[in-house]
Amino acid sequence: MGTISPALDRPVRTAAVIGTEDEAMTVARTVAGIFDLSGPAANSTAEARLDLLSRSGLFGISVPTEHGGIDVSNTVLVGVCAEAAAHSAALGEILAAHFTALEHIRSFGMEGQRNTLFAAALSGARLARAAGRRNGVELDALPLSIIGLTHRLSGEALSTPCTRHADWMLIPVRADTGKTVGLLLATRIEGLRYAANTCEPAPGGAQPAEPVLFKDVLIDGDVFLHAAGDAPQPPVPQALDLLLDASRHLGAGRRALRKVLDDTPEPLAVGLLSARLAAAEAMAEEAGRAIDAAQIGLAGQHRTNAFAPRRPPWRWRRRRRTASGKRGYLKRRERSQRSRPRRWPRWNKAAAC
Repeated sequence: MGTISPALDRPVRTAAVIGTEDEAMTVARTVAGIFDLSGPAANSTAEARLDLLSRSGLFGISVPTEHGGIDVSNTVLVGVCAEAAAHSAALGEILAAHFTALEHIRSFGMEGQRNTLFAAALSGARLARAAGRRNGVELDALPLSIIGLTHRLSGEALSTPCTRHADWMLIPVRADTGKTVGLLLATRIEGLRYAANTCEPAPGGAQPAEPVLFKDVLIDGDVFLHAAGDAPQPPVPQALDLLLDASRHLGAGRRALRKVLDDTPEPLAVGLLSARLAAAEAMAEEAGRAIDAAQIGLAGQHRTNAFAPRRPPWRWRRRRRTASGKRGYLKRRERSQRSRPRRWPRWNKAAAC
């Protein structure tokens, strides 16, 4: 129980092992340069670039340490996605969707699902994301239909670039209970069709979302993730999705700055754009640290809560006074009596008279 259907028709890969966060940033810069259409590797095919991306080891940098990964901080994920988006909008979207999908597995997946997908990510497998659409309007979730004892999925969705070359797809669906759940599907199964004929990136602009058609796709019971609606507050995957989306915009801003510098630079425009990018980068790093705290189960005031005493101060003082013994108690009592007139103890009143 808790297993997940494997991706079909996928060759076995051997991905590189990234051991540190600095190495992850270095690999991200190298891969981003390969995806840059203005670079020396512009003549290579999209399939060759995606295969190199899978073998680079970037898909496994956010895998938890208990599953064999290095679980880089979200600040590093922001840097990786921003660096990728600065050279290729499609690459930035591919990485952001993959990291967010892995966070969904971490937060809502069962043990068997986590074991399977985290191990696959370390070996270079990729997760894509899709959102339902009907009559040109984006949906929160695609409805599932029940036929007999099985679930079927039909409809249309928009997916991240080059989903056909990914291994799994994460799409929100509405179950028969009315709750929205995550659905993990292998990207090459019966009833799944991709409308786009190529995944070559669009030159000079953002990569458009790719339409995906579902026609009576049979859904197994082991591909559902835990209902996101059960969480009492906005879950971490949603926050990470917004953060990595902001990181892609940060990368696009860096790309715009580089274009301005390549043309005739105006000092005022360069200064304003540089200041805005620096402020956005600082805000993204602070948000990444807050999500790091949420991932380990701490609240927004995690630093204060971590170092503050758990008991009220008066109880702490009372315990300290009791533990100090009689000698310490008498010293404090003597200090308190110096500021008032001396009185005879009750047991000596008779002797004084």
